[in-house]
Amino acid sequence: MIRKFIRNTMSNLAECRSGNATLLVALGMPVLIGGAGLGVDVTQWYMWKRELQFAVDQAAVAGAWAAADTDTESTYVLRAQQEFAANISITDDFNADPVVQLADYAGGTNNSVAVSATATKELPFTSFLTGEASTVYAYAQASFEEGVTFTSCLIAIDEDDEGAVTIGGSAVLTASCGMAALSTDDLSIKVDGSPEVEAGWILSAGGVDEWLKTNTDDVIMEYMNGLYDPFSELEPPNPTESQISREYTCSAESDTTFADVDIRTITQYSYWQGPNRNNLEPWVNPDPRASSDVSSSDNDIIVPNGTVEGTETQQETVWRDLGGTGQNKKWERRDFNRTTTYSDVTVVDGAQAGNVRPGTYTNIHIACNTAFAPGVYNIDGGSLIINGQHEVSGAGVMFVLYNGASIQINGGADINLTAMTVSELMSVGVSAADANDLAGMLVFEDRDSPGAGNNGQSLNGNANTVLNGTMYFPNSEVFFAGTAGVTSQCLMIAANNITITGTTDMQTFCPEASTEDTTVVSTESKVRLVA
Repeated sequence: MIRKFIRNTMSNLAECRSGNATLLVALGMPVLIGGAGLGVDVTQWYMWKRELQFAVDQAAVAGAWAAADTDTESTYVLRAQQEFAANISITDDFNADPVVQLADYAGGTNNSVAVSATATKELPFTSFLTGEASTVYAYAQASFEEGVTFTSCLIAIDEDDEGAVTIGGSAVLTASCGMAALSTDDLSIKVDGSPEVEAGWILSAGGVDEWLKTNTDDVIMEYMNGLYDPFSELEPPNPTESQISREYTCSAESDTTFADVDIRTITQYSYWQGPNRNNLEPWVNPDPRASSDVSSSDNDIIVPNGTVEGTETQQETVWRDLGGTGQNKKWERRDFNRTTTYSDVTVVDGAQAGNVRPGTYTNIHIACNTAFAPGVYNIDGGSLIINGQHEVSGAGVMFVLYNGASIQINGGADINLTAMTVSELMSVGVSAADANDLAGMLVFEDRDSPGAGNNGQSLNGNANTVLNGTMYFPNSEVFFAGTAGVTSQCLMIAANNITITGTTDMQTFCPEASTEDTTVVSTESKVRLVA
């Protein structure tokens, strides 16, 4: 009986359907509660991760921009930390400080900024299950390329001509101080022959002849943006004395003075910071300009009459504003010291000679040994022609060409011309600001001049041609042949077009230890988020 009762009871229970829902709910409740808890925790994780990732992304980019600039490269960690903090709110109370460091990218060395960070906090569900707090990790990496500044001592400023710079024949161009063309033509710099070229770098807003790509080791940059005429904002000076109308003539000179001349030129650069030049402290520039100490000796050369044996010293200090504000304003100071020593001075009775004073001339056609007195010489509509076997000298001079005036320097003459310094320009009435910009300008073609026409400006020097300064012809083509030397600075030629012929030898464009500092393009820094 008992067995039958149990069997019937179990059968009735198996057939009973009341209370099933309650049982199922009871069995599924842990899963339901767990799923809800996990969903809440996953939502928290996602919010933390999204904020943390955005913050490290912005921090990496900010740090990379700082590292790409030489003025701020030492602050890249600080900038990354500041940007990270500015983009944190939800995880502000429980995130760790970001780790900021330089990293290698795409074969480079320390050319990116990597930022990583974590946020750790206990969450109700996951912490109950694991017994540990939850941690979210984020990582970002931003690569950077520093902007580069290029200088040049040969610049063609025409904007669309083919062959704006043309190198012909067997010319030798080993100045290694840069060549640039602003022309956007596909052949803005071209070769017509088999020259020897070592310009250091070749820059063009257009294309460059394939010959240069396969026959030189120069850095070649084509189709560049941002190339510019460094003298486009300058206007030629016209002090009172240069406006006096004069005529060039040769007259008998009682004598000519010769001497051995030793020149030592020391240029030193120092760097300072402060609100003005009266309140400065030394500043360590991470990329200073190199100082130089250049000496030269010439024996038995013509010097101004009245020269006596002894030493003369010329000194000047020029300040340059490097930017910044307040106590962080940066300054560059250039101290220039030139010592000239005259020895073995002899005076020889001379024949015809011309002594020329600053003023306005229609023509100066050198017909005898000629010494230019310091100052500004305007050539209005005519020409300055130096040829023959004459000796031509002038220290502290500038020639300004107006109304289609031209200059022709032909082989055979002994020429030694040096541009005006800041102090010499100021002494004739040029303002300090303008004098600082115009210092070193030897020949300046007025930009309102129509240019010299098809014959252009002709520079055919020889071993005894010394031209210290910048020659600027914004409206004319320059035909350069022969050679020219310098003693105190690189010879700079900027012209509408430049043609270098087959007899050119430009190995002496820059004296040893000198550099050309005329900037023609500054490329922008680049930053990219790569991870």
